[in-house]
Amino acid sequence: MRSFILLIVDVLIVIVSYFFATAIRFDLQESFIEYFQTIKSFLPYIALIHGILYKVFKTDKTVWSRISVDEALSVIVANFISMIIIIVFRLARLFPGISIGIILISFGIMTLLQEIMRFSYRVYRRKSLRNKRILNKNERIIIYGAGSAGHLIAREFIENPNLTEYIVGFIDDNPEMKGKTILGLTVFGNRKILPKVIQEQSATEVIVAMPSADYKKRKQIMQHTLNLGIKVRTVGSVQNLMKDNGVENSLRSLEISDLLERPEIQVDCSEINTIITDKTILVTGAGGSIGSELVRQIASYGPKALVLVDISETALYDIQQELEMKFRSGDLDRFDCVARIASIREEDTLERIFSKYSFDMVFHAAAHKHVPLMEYAPKEAIKNNILGTRNLLKLSDKYNVKQFVNVSTDKAVNPTNVMGATKRFNEMMLQSINQTSQTNFVAVRFGNVLGSNGSVVPLFQKQIKQGGPVTVTHPDIIRYFMTIPEAVSLILQAATYADGGEIFVLDMGEPVKILQLAENVIKLSGYEPYVDIEIEFTGLRPGEKLFEELLMAEEGLQKTENDLIYIANPIYFSEEEIKKSIKTLEKSLTVGPDAAIQALKNVVPTFVDANVVNQPKTEKEEQ
Repeated sequence: MRSFILLIVDVLIVIVSYFFATAIRFDLQESFIEYFQTIKSFLPYIALIHGILYKVFKTDKTVWSRISVDEALSVIVANFISMIIIIVFRLARLFPGISIGIILISFGIMTLLQEIMRFSYRVYRRKSLRNKRILNKNERIIIYGAGSAGHLIAREFIENPNLTEYIVGFIDDNPEMKGKTILGLTVFGNRKILPKVIQEQSATEVIVAMPSADYKKRKQIMQHTLNLGIKVRTVGSVQNLMKDNGVENSLRSLEISDLLERPEIQVDCSEINTIITDKTILVTGAGGSIGSELVRQIASYGPKALVLVDISETALYDIQQELEMKFRSGDLDRFDCVARIASIREEDTLERIFSKYSFDMVFHAAAHKHVPLMEYAPKEAIKNNILGTRNLLKLSDKYNVKQFVNVSTDKAVNPTNVMGATKRFNEMMLQSINQTSQTNFVAVRFGNVLGSNGSVVPLFQKQIKQGGPVTVTHPDIIRYFMTIPEAVSLILQAATYADGGEIFVLDMGEPVKILQLAENVIKLSGYEPYVDIEIEFTGLRPGEKLFEELLMAEEGLQKTENDLIYIANPIYFSEEEIKKSIKTLEKSLTVGPDAAIQALKNVVPTFVDANVVNQPKTEKEEQ
């Protein structure tokens, strides 16, 4: 019905335009009435021609509140083609008596009236929404970034009646943009003026719309804006904004990962495809933070079969059900997916799994990883992290697995705790067995991952939810951070470079002070540090050191094709030496926990006491 009415209105404008064109042609003399009487018999045919072209170009389907240049051009083209047809009919004497001048003048009049009618409605609608939002004292937003993303966001907020927020203007660091207007909104200036604009405009939120900017610049802008104590949202990309899900779903609250100073992770999917697609793969610790993300990303490359092993029934069930849902929804092509409750400590259980499936790759992510807990349970750490890994190494060699990828940690470098020492010994075992095995054994070493089970950010969020205080062990403690998907994508990429025996080291970016991290998490939660939520220092925990490392001094680094992945020069250990060390560790399990720790110190030469590492350096050492 609405389209029909719009079509009738456009056709009526055509008839009115011919009347005014006749009047203009005859300078409003009385004779124009007499002339118009002679041509009005042709007007129904002229109106029919225009009506047909309007339907062809769908000008009756235009949403006037959202009319753009494309829709405006459709009206012009429909009128122009109609004019050409009418002129041809006039020259063929099918419309005798109609002046070509009148046809040309009417084209200009009808096009102008139709465009004015459409755009006037859009302007009226925009103004009424704007005034309504001002009167209702709705949320007031500043858009940081006057580029294409900022333009799209502003237009959507201005014209979408379902969005109630009021856009007050733009901030942009380009000096040439200062004072310009976009969609009637002022570009106030650069970030230096942002605090003043927030105060003067009573802004309640800033949307950072700079998806194509350099990562360092984005991080600086987000940190600067967050420090102003105002709500901050951002957008991932212009492509997300242009999708049908709209601005509301494209914008998201600022996350702690946005404040990590590191370039965007880039991986070569074609290379990963070659090692994953149509392959049979085992993932241990498949229900954990890293293991479950490994499962998700491996599944996306279409393996032949994926076997998930974990000792945690709940965690394994969750990731299995997640895959089943993706199979049913069509998000993943179905492949053989098998979940097995098993402990890597049980060699017999693992042997049954290895003998049933001919694995091409093993991703080993199962481990006890909590540093303080392992300080009080060193025997359990040895049983699980070392002897469990030994079982997997033996079986991978025995059943001719093509590649074995061990998930390691920066805590394996000059370890000061039981967990790090067990991970370092795993690397030693791996490089030893690689010398005689047909399997390529490699390890990937990286730092902390944001949001993983037991990591610091979820702890801070829980403490904030309880009203504080947020606890930090030491004001100077630093850590390297990466998101779980980033870490896993680099693990897969590193696996494509493996020849055997390598320890791959991931570039974790700049180290982050945990104190600043705590302050940012508090700000992102809508509170002010030290005012709304206190921060308390609790002292370093057992085995914890102030500064984590990713590389031992003697290892050195080699570059790979990916700028974020390096290879540590291998340090080989003989098979006899490793066997002797394992016997030492096994013997310590029959005694007390102190004996286990001492055994670890004996077999891992770089294992040092945390108290020694955390001692402040002397003036001579710093020089």
